[in-house]
Amino acid sequence: MKSNLLVDRIVQIQAEYKELLKALLPALKTMTSLAALDEIYLFWLKKMDLVRLYLINEFAGKDSYVFTASTFMDFDDKEQYPFLLLGKHHVLDDPLCRYSDICSKTQETHIPKKLFEQIALTAEDNIKILEGCKGHIIVLPLRLLSQTPKDSTLFQMGEQAFISLFNGINSIGEYFEKCDSIEDILKYARDDIGELVLFSESDNKNLSFERRYSEAKQEYSYMFDYSQTDSHDFYVMVYGCIQQAVDVIVSCLEYKCIPFIRYPVMINYILLLEECLSDISTVPEMRYKMCVANLIYRICDKERLSQFGFEKFLSATASLQFNKKLFELLAQDNVNENTFSVDSSVSGIKKCLAELYCSLE
Repeated sequence: MKSNLLVDRIVQIQAEYKELLKALLPALKTMTSLAALDEIYLFWLKKMDLVRLYLINEFAGKDSYVFTASTFMDFDDKEQYPFLLLGKHHVLDDPLCRYSDICSKTQETHIPKKLFEQIALTAEDNIKILEGCKGHIIVLPLRLLSQTPKDSTLFQMGEQAFISLFNGINSIGEYFEKCDSIEDILKYARDDIGELVLFSESDNKNLSFERRYSEAKQEYSYMFDYSQTDSHDFYVMVYGCIQQAVDVIVSCLEYKCIPFIRYPVMINYILLLEECLSDISTVPEMRYKMCVANLIYRICDKERLSQFGFEKFLSATASLQFNKKLFELLAQDNVNENTFSVDSSVSGIKKCLAELYCSLE
């Protein structure tokens, strides 16, 4: 299929998806939204071959970023603005397909009310992105479309990473055999487990590991059945994040794109896993640009970026050649994929953002 026809077809699919979400929204706002989620899943399943063709031919390896590992983008909080600062092509990895997968594996009576609420919020936000970003952000279920076999060595990385947190434990089965309480976990844990594990965005590494674990359980209480052991709950919190990080890495390697991650927990585990993949030629660049994108997200003033509207923002960003200028400034400060650090990068990012703010005024 010729390039322009393929892009036109994707634009048409985006319009169809927006109308589907609008039609399903009343059902998605109820506690019986599973059938509506199934419709969303089937919609993408039917479009899978065409979407893969687009990702391979128009998106992959063309300075492309994917907003992923997130419950939703948050259009009202203007999250689209920092996302669009870098790269040429932008995809929102549709979380609704993930929710469909989660719910299909869970008895409906066991699905937390908070998850149903999040599903409705995500659907509403998707509609806002599809309407408000005018095609500059394409909504696609990127991780659903991965063709990497689930038994590949890349997916085995998750189990290996979890097991590497312990001494004297060589498999997930052995972990559950030897560990029951948090005291058991700490008995076998590596000395630096407190540095490697991050439970939540509010996790305070200055506290004891036991207290951090206890506070995380309270924060995520909706996820747990309190009849379960500490070893089960720790596994759910940590291994779940590790496997999500594996999903992100695998899909981004497959489609040669950069993950835009706002959630520090996910950044933590992606960086932990990527240390094991440094022999893959594209990983250092992916890691570098991901870290720069996350730093921009944390530093930028979204209100200043958005104060004169979406079109003015796009025009100013293009006129300034923000993406090119930023990486040139970082290179002048001797910051690259081998030398990146937060401290060495902040100055260049702030300088480039300041120039953009001025051009918007």
